[in-house]
Amino acid sequence: MSFKKLLAAASIAGLVQLALVASTFADVPKGPYVGVDGGLAWTSNVTYTTYYGGGCVPPYYCYSYPYYYNALTFDLGYSAGAQIGYAFGGPRVEFEYNYRNNGASTIATSAGTQSATGSLTSNNFMVNVLYDFDTGSKWVPYIGLGLGVSDISANTIKPNAMTGGLSGYVDGSSSKFAVQFIFGAEYLASDNIGIFVDWRGLWAANANFNYGYGCPSGATTGCLQTGSTNWDYWNGALNVGLHVRF
Repeated sequence: MSFKKLLAAASIAGLVQLALVASTFADVPKGPYVGVDGGLAWTSNVTYTTYYGGGCVPPYYCYSYPYYYNALTFDLGYSAGAQIGYAFGGPRVEFEYNYRNNGASTIATSAGTQSATGSLTSNNFMVNVLYDFDTGSKWVPYIGLGLGVSDISANTIKPNAMTGGLSGYVDGSSSKFAVQFIFGAEYLASDNIGIFVDWRGLWAANANFNYGYGCPSGATTGCLQTGSTNWDYWNGALNVGLHVRF
């Protein structure tokens, strides 16, 4: 047998071997699926000013300053959700419900920063468009963008306990247009089961809440002033989940 024939035979054998190896890997998934996930949630701190005081210095200069300034911080929280979608072998579309909960950590008062009680929660209804990248293996990284509505609630956030000074509170709920960015990877454990880890960063603009300040210690009535304020809600969730395909 000539050298060329031997080389051709070896090449064919090599290609066959590669094909056999490749066949052991899963393709990018296609078809309908459902998913569930849960994980840790972080949310941004909140600062707001109730109103401004000040005055004028003749003949021209006027000035103002925040009469009362408040800030909230939050503990590490949790996220839980479910998805139903359809994969096209690269692109996929899913409908998602997600719940996020972060307990209040501290609140600013006239007596300084105090430990806080209450929580900041959101119920999120999203339509996500994602893209799965074919790596030729059982690992499938993906990115995505979601649009939807976020129902955000401040659940009576106020000082946990005060020994003096005036306190404040924040409460109420607001439904706003929301956007989320998704980065993750899935391991295809079988033709029907996938295990995934992803980051879902959610943003909703100008969520509106009620506030009070100058309240008797730990109270939500008898305050010097009440009103409303707007926040941009930022929340990031690191999730672990399961996809089941049909």
